[in-house]
Amino acid sequence: MNVQLIHIEQVNQKRSPAILKPQKSKEYEYIGLAIEEEGSYYYWARGISLKINQHEYELIKANPKLYYFSTALKLHFRIERQLQAELTKGVSDGI
Repeated sequence: MNVQLIHIEQVNQKRSPAILKPQKSKEYEYIGLAIEEEGSYYYWARGISLKINQHEYELIKANPKLYYFSTALKLHFRIERQLQAELTKGVSDGI
């Protein structure tokens, strides 16, 4: 098993003003894990685990910046959707 810490962060807006730059918050800056185990690849962040492909695994390790069309942003939105789904499920279950 190979595990690598990934520091997800926003692109510096002063260098790239046309880049997506939501307000700075812990929601957009966090630590994730890129995991490779016996030919399978996973990404874990914010309590959510995603199965990813090898190409996404390599890209998230090489460039963990949040900006338009980045793999980091794509995975960030997948995590957001899962977090929303869990929140909605909890509400509908009466939790």
